[in-house]
Amino acid sequence: FQDEIAVIRKSFNSFAKGKGAAAHIKLDQLGFVMRATGGVPSEEELKNKTDEIMTQGKTTIFFPEFLEILVDHRNKHGFLDQELSTAFEIIDADCSGYIEAKELVKLLTEVGDPLTDKEADELVKEADFNHDGKIDYLEFVSMTCRPR
Repeated sequence: FQDEIAVIRKSFNSFAKGKGAAAHIKLDQLGFVMRATGGVPSEEELKNKTDEIMTQGKTTIFFPEFLEILVDHRNKHGFLDQELSTAFEIIDADCSGYIEAKELVKLLTEVGDPLTDKEADELVKEADFNHDGKIDYLEFVSMTCRPR
């Protein structure tokens, strides 16, 4: 669990202003950062959470509070995490912990309701937050669950 928290913190920090204990995100970034760290909040859920935080007079969220929000969200929606984890494992056939962007583009253009090459490329580029040409699990969840 500590390894996952370290990954979540690293992702959070990539969006945050400030460093260390002062690292924070703006309230209007909550949904984006949650999706980037594996959450799948609905717009209603985000509105309720941001309204709750605003009533406390806050406009920013520090990592401990963010982690609490994310864990609470995941606990409420754990079934989806399992489904996404299984899908990722199937696509990541070599168990490397990531999916090559070019492989994912191929999959998106050939399976199910296929996307065009351009649509698939754009989707994968948006999901590849660190621009390494690989989609890790958190990027996969973000890509899969972000609102269209």
